Amino acid sequence: MFLEGSKFQNIFEDEKVRLESFQGWPENAHPDPKKLARAGFFYKGQRDTVQCFYCAGCLGNWDENDDPWKQHAELFPECEFLKSFTNLDPIDYVLMQLVPHQEKIKTPKNSDLDAPTEDWLTKLRHQLMDMYNNPQFTKLLSFANCSNVSIDLKSLFADISVTAKDTKNQPLKQLTLPDILSDLVDITMIEGEAGSGKTALLRKIAILWASGTCPMLSRFILVFYISVTFIEKQQTLSQIISKHLTGSSTSLTEDILLKIIKQLKNQVLFLLDDYGTKDFVPEPIENLLQKNHWNRVSLAVTVRTDQGKKLRQYARTILSIQDFPLYSSMYIYRHLFSHDIPFLKTFFTKMEFSDIFKAVLKTPMFTCALCVFWIQNPNRELSSDISVCKAYLMYTKLKHPRETERVEALVSLCGDLALDGVFKSQFDFTDEDLIAIGLSGEDALSFGLLSKFTSQRLRPIYRFFYPTFQEFLASQRMDDLLQSENEIMKEKGLGYLQQINTYSQVEEQSNYLKLCCLHSAETTSVIVSHLLFLLNKFETPDSQTDIEFSLKQNPLLTDLKQFSRGNEKVLILAIQLSAMVNSASQCASLILQYLKGKDICVDLSFPNMPLLLFLKKYPEGLSFIRSLRLAIYKTESSTLSKFLELSTAYFPDIPTVEHDYSMALRLNPDIPKMVNLFDYFTQTPVDISDLDINTSQHKIALLKIDVNGSISDLDTYLGNLLAFLSLADHIELRLSQSPGFIEAVWPCIDLYSTSFVKCSFHGIELNMTEQDLILQMSSLESLQMTQMNPPEYLLSHLDRFRQLKELIMNPPNDVEVVRFFPDGFKELRDLEKLVLNNVNLSKDSGKLAEFIAAFSNLTCFHLECDQCPEFKKVFEGLSHNRNIQEINLRGRFLYDSLMVYLVVALPCLTQLEELYLPGGCGIRMIPETIIQQFQYLRNLRIISFPSNVLNDACLLQLAHAVREGHLSNIEKLDLHANHDITQSGWRDFFQLVDHLPKLNTLSISRAYGREIKTDPLTFIALVQCVARLPSLRSLSMFSWLLDEKDIEMFNDMRKKHPQGERFELQWQWFLPFAAIVKD
Repeated sequence: MFLEGSKFQNIFEDEKVRLESFQGWPENAHPDPKKLARAGFFYKGQRDTVQCFYCAGCLGNWDENDDPWKQHAELFPECEFLKSFTNLDPIDYVLMQLVPHQEKIKTPKNSDLDAPTEDWLTKLRHQLMDMYNNPQFTKLLSFANCSNVSIDLKSLFADISVTAKDTKNQPLKQLTLPDILSDLVDITMIEGEAGSGKTALLRKIAILWASGTCPMLSRFILVFYISVTFIEKQQTLSQIISKHLTGSSTSLTEDILLKIIKQLKNQVLFLLDDYGTKDFVPEPIENLLQKNHWNRVSLAVTVRTDQGKKLRQYARTILSIQDFPLYSSMYIYRHLFSHDIPFLKTFFTKMEFSDIFKAVLKTPMFTCALCVFWIQNPNRELSSDISVCKAYLMYTKLKHPRETERVEALVSLCGDLALDGVFKSQFDFTDEDLIAIGLSGEDALSFGLLSKFTSQRLRPIYRFFYPTFQEFLASQRMDDLLQSENEIMKEKGLGYLQQINTYSQVEEQSNYLKLCCLHSAETTSVIVSHLLFLLNKFETPDSQTDIEFSLKQNPLLTDLKQFSRGNEKVLILAIQLSAMVNSASQCASLILQYLKGKDICVDLSFPNMPLLLFLKKYPEGLSFIRSLRLAIYKTESSTLSKFLELSTAYFPDIPTVEHDYSMALRLNPDIPKMVNLFDYFTQTPVDISDLDINTSQHKIALLKIDVNGSISDLDTYLGNLLAFLSLADHIELRLSQSPGFIEAVWPCIDLYSTSFVKCSFHGIELNMTEQDLILQMSSLESLQMTQMNPPEYLLSHLDRFRQLKELIMNPPNDVEVVRFFPDGFKELRDLEKLVLNNVNLSKDSGKLAEFIAAFSNLTCFHLECDQCPEFKKVFEGLSHNRNIQEINLRGRFLYDSLMVYLVVALPCLTQLEELYLPGGCGIRMIPETIIQQFQYLRNLRIISFPSNVLNDACLLQLAHAVREGHLSNIEKLDLHANHDITQSGWRDFFQLVDHLPKLNTLSISRAYGREIKTDPLTFIALVQCVARLPSLRSLSMFSWLLDEKDIEMFNDMRKKHPQGERFELQWQWFLPFAAIVKD
C-alpha cells in the first residue's frame, strides 16, 4: 500500500494550506509563518519544527534573522521545489496558478443553425471547457469559509457508492461511474445527504466532458454546470449561465440560448446542483424540469435526501448516494498525505480496529473535514477518537455555513440530552426525552447530530452516531454549565458532577471527566477540586467506601485490603486532569492542600508516575505527606487456585437454604476480578532510579517499604529504593514471605540504617547477615515477627534497641521465645506494647512476669498460649500498671483458678480501653462476674467476647449493664458466634439496650453452617434497637437468614437513621459456589 517512490497529490502543495497549518505556531517563534509557507514549509505541531512538503526536509530552532529560503537551500539543495524557484526573487514570489493545457476540440457542425448561432455555439462550448479546466472549478473547497484545504477533482476523485431506485424508493442495483454517465438521459435525480459527494460528482462529469477524452460524454455538445444555490430571483436562464461563466466576456441572450437548446435537444446536458436548498425554486429551473418533454435535453439534478419529494415527480431515473466507501477515504488520505507515510500507516491501523472511524467516515465531506482538523491541529493525536469527535462537530457546523446560530443552539440542546444520558447510562432516546429538553428530532436529524432507528420497533429511538461522540457533546455542555455566569446553570453543572461520589463511579466516569477537562482550565479546576473533596470524604472515619464494604462482606478478602487502589486511582486521575489544558499550576495548590497529612501508596511494580512527577515539579509536597508507602508485590500464578482452596476450607460444605432466604448465601461475583487483580501484581518493575526529586529543602516524614512475596529483579528494586530512601527522615520496613530481600538490598539498609524506626517480618527466615543488618538499626522503635521461627541471635540482642516501644511475636507451633530475651530487655523502659501470641511459656512465664513488672509505660499486652504457670505474677504486674489500656488474652491457659486473678485485677485497670476476653473452660464459668466488673471500667471502647461463652442470662446481664450506663463509651461490641443464645435471649437484649451514644460497630454474627431463620419479633426488636443507636454504622449478622420483607423493614428504618446511607448491614455470605435452593 505504501510506495515511497509514488508521486501523489500532496495536500501541502497549496501554499494557503501550508500557511493554515501554522495556526498553532508559537507566539514568539521565528521566522514569519508566511515566509515559511512560501518557502515550501508546513508546521509539524512540535516547538518550531517545520517540514518541506516536497523533499520532506525538517528544520527547527530558528533564529530571528534566519532566511527560510537560504536555510532550505543550504540543507536540502536537491529539493525539486526549491530548484523550480531558483531564478525567482523570494520576496517578489507569487504562487502561480497553472491553467491546465486546453485541448482544442472541434465543434460539431449543425446545418440547422444559422451562422451567428453557430458562432455562439462554438464560443460557448470553448468558454465552458475553459471554465471546467480552471483550477477555480476543479479544486473543490468543502469549507471555503475557514480552510484552504481542497481536492483537485481533475487529478483525484474517489469512488462513491450509488444505487439506482425504483418509483417506490426501493433499491434496484449498484452503479459505477461509467453506468451513471451512460444513462444520463432525460431527468436524472441524484439524492444524498449533505456532504455525500453530490457536488463533486456533477463537477467531475463536467471536467470529464471538458477533457474531450470521455467517449460516454462525447454525445453532449454543451454541458452546463449550474449551482442552484447561487441563483437570484428574476434571473433568466441565459443570465444564470453567464454568471457561472465569470471571467468570460459573453453577452449570451435568452433567444440565442433557447434556439441552441431547441436545435441540440438531448445533446445538451444540464448539471443542476443543490436543488431544493433555497426557499424558492428559480423559474428557469422549474421550466427546464416541467417542459423537458418539449426541450428533451438531459438533466442531472442533485438534491438532499429530505428535499427530493417535488423533484421525484419529474425524474425518469432516481439515483441514491450511499455511505462513502472506507477504501475511498483511504485512497484520498493516501494521496493527500503521501509526504507522511509513517502517519498513514499508524492511521490506517487505527482505522482498521476503530469502530468510531467506521461510524463517521460515511461521507467524502467528513473525510475532508478530518483533513482540515489535522492541518489546523498538527500537534494533536491525529488518530484519536476525540479528534474524530472534534472534526465531526466542526464538519457539522461548516457544512451549514449560513445557519451557524441554529447549529450552535442545536449542539447545546444535544449536549443537554447527551449529558443526561451519560449520568443515566442511557444511549437510546425517545421522542419524550427530546421533548423534555426542547429538542426537535427533525432538526437534529437533518443536521446529522442524531440518528433515528425505527426498524422492528413500536416506537422510534434516537442515538448519537457513536457513544464517544455523546460523551464528547456531554463534556462540552458540562464545560458550558460550569463556566456559566448564570448561577442556576452553574448549579445544574455542579449537580451532575456531585453524582460522581464513589470509587466505582469515579472509575466509570474517568474517561468522561477527561473529556470535560479538554475544554478549559476553569472547568478542570472545578473537577479536580471535586475529586479531592471526594478523597477527603472517603478517608473520614464516618464514611464507609464501597471497597471497604465489599471487603467486609467477604471475610476471605480482608487480607487483600492492602491491594486496594481506590484512593490512588482517584489521585492519579486528579493529577492527570490538572495537566490538561495548561491548568497544572492552577490545580497544583489544590493537590498540595490535599496531600497535607495524607498516607500515600506507590506500587513500585506499577508506580504512580503522575504523582511522582508532580512531586518532582512541586517538591514542597514531600513535607506535606504524612507517610509514603512503597509497595512491592509478587504473587504466584497459582494464587487464585490457592484462594479457592482457602475458600473451600473456610466454607467446607455446600449449604441448603429455602428460596425465601437464598439471598443470605450468594455466589461470589468477584472471582474473575481477582484473576485480574493477581495478574496485576506480576508486572515487571519499572526503573525509576533516575527520578531525582529535589530534597534539599523538603522531605517526607515517614517512608514505608512494604514487600510481599518472593521478589525477582532485585537489582531494579535496589535502584528504585535508593531513589526514595533519601526522601524520608524515618523508614518502616515490612516483609512478608520475601526471603533474601534484606541481604539483597543491604546497601540501602547500610546507608540509611539509623533512619529505620519499624521492622515487620512475616513468614521468612533471617540469616546471620540479615540479623546483623537489623541490629544496626539503632533507632528502631517497633519490631514485629509473625509466622516465622524466632531468630535467636536477633532476640538475644534485643537490648540494643534502646528506643524500642513495640515488640510483637507470633511464631508458629507453640515455640519458646521468651527464653532468648536477654536480661537487659527489662531495661527497655519505653516499651509500650508487648504481643506474645502462640508462644510456649511452660518454662519462661516467671521470666515474663519480671519483664512485665519492669515495663512501667506498658499500655498494651496480648498473650496467647496454652500454659502459663506464673500467670498470677504476670497479671499482678499488669494490675499495678496504671497505664494499661488494652488487654487481649487467648488460649487455654486460663483455668477456673486462674480466672479469679483476672476478675480481681480488672477493677484496678481503670484506664483500660480495649478488652479482648479469652476463650476456654474458665471463662465459660464466670462471664457474669466479668460483666459485673464493667462498672469500674468507664473508659472501655472495645469489648470482644469469645465464641460460645454467653447464654441468655449473660446477655441479659450485659443489657442491664448497658442500660445502667456502665458502657456509655463503648464504640465496638463483638458478640459473634455465641450460639447458646436463643432468639428469645436476643429479643430481650435488643429491647433493653439503650444509652450507647458512641457505639458504631456491633457484631452478632453466627458461624458459617450455623444459620438460623430470623424470628419476626426478634427482628422487629433488632430494628427498633438499631434506631436507638445514633452512631451505629455497621451491623454484622452473618448466618441470620432474612427475607425480602425483613430487608424492606430495615431499609425503611435506615432512611430515618442518623447514619442514613452510610449504615451497612452485613448479612450475606459470598461463597465460591452456589448454594442449593429448596422451593
